[in-house]
Amino acid sequence: MPTRSLMRLQAETPPVKGSASRFFSSRNFLKIIEDTGEVGFWSADLRVGYLDATPGLYRILGLEPAADLPVSLFLDMIHPDDRPMHGDQFAMLSGGQPITREFRIIRPDRTQRWLQHRGEVALGADGRPSHGMGVLFDVTGRHDSMQAVLQRHDRLNALVTVTASAFWTTSARGELSDCAQWMALTGQTHAQTRGLGWLDAVHPEDRTRTQAAWTTAVQHTSAYNTEYRVLCADGIYRWFNSRAAPVLNKDGSVREWVGICLNVPGQSRFGSPSLSLSDGQGGAADSPERTVTAAQVRAARGMTGLSKEELAKMAGVSISTVVRLEDAQSPVRPRHDTVMSVRRALEQAGVVFTFETGVKPGVREA
Repeated sequence: MPTRSLMRLQAETPPVKGSASRFFSSRNFLKIIEDTGEVGFWSADLRVGYLDATPGLYRILGLEPAADLPVSLFLDMIHPDDRPMHGDQFAMLSGGQPITREFRIIRPDRTQRWLQHRGEVALGADGRPSHGMGVLFDVTGRHDSMQAVLQRHDRLNALVTVTASAFWTTSARGELSDCAQWMALTGQTHAQTRGLGWLDAVHPEDRTRTQAAWTTAVQHTSAYNTEYRVLCADGIYRWFNSRAAPVLNKDGSVREWVGICLNVPGQSRFGSPSLSLSDGQGGAADSPERTVTAAQVRAARGMTGLSKEELAKMAGVSISTVVRLEDAQSPVRPRHDTVMSVRRALEQAGVVFTFETGVKPGVREA
């Protein structure tokens, strides 16, 4: 423990560079390091076979500091599964070779720890290895964290394997990077997927809508969720639901995008005349699932006083989706469930959509 005399410099002694080191020995610095509980040191006459260990090393091994520490005891503590590969450490040192190893030990209390061991050799007067010194790091925390990450990764892989037809990643700008499963699905080469080349595998009737949805998601850093037909490697078009989300850096910028393609069994929702926004004729006259026209959306938003941002938030859609819904000339046809989400949000805001025979679809206050 430091004393007042140790902590106080003599007033009449002018400060000299490096003078502080005279008040602290290497043991003081060693104690600070070892008090972390993750470091321990040893030295030994390799010809005797006993380790002269520091308190930190005894603490890591779970041994009483007063106990003798023969090399054989240390080696016996190595996990049985790791012993065949790492039981030769002191034999290597005795042969003059330094070591760097990672392995598990089982302490006397039956707890398991991961250690990193580094050892060096000194030569005697006869030029042969005589003494060694080493340092042990308790790296259990790092291994536990790595194992947790690997476990999450394995779980994600298992889930993707059973649910998705393809998993893919893109750069922050939305350009495909890891797309091995997409290439297996479509038969495209990596070069053919570069830029927007992956769209060549999408059905011609779906490309404009698909590209618009993806571009909008990338520009607004919003979730991507759309459906389209893909020309598969066997020459058959099949419907897929494609979803993606941005992976953000701590500052909120996009690091990359991750996405999956899910097979859509049965007939797709797209392609039905009943989903057109321009004619307003889809569905039964009194059906709550009847689609609304672009003019109705514009009028309803004006009556409720909602901004595009507010309506998008209420409906759970993107702002660009609202813009497209209000544009009767938009080449991108929205999904039926998207139109219904916007319709229900406007109805909750206090309007009623009307569909009278022989009269253009309208809107009035509730």
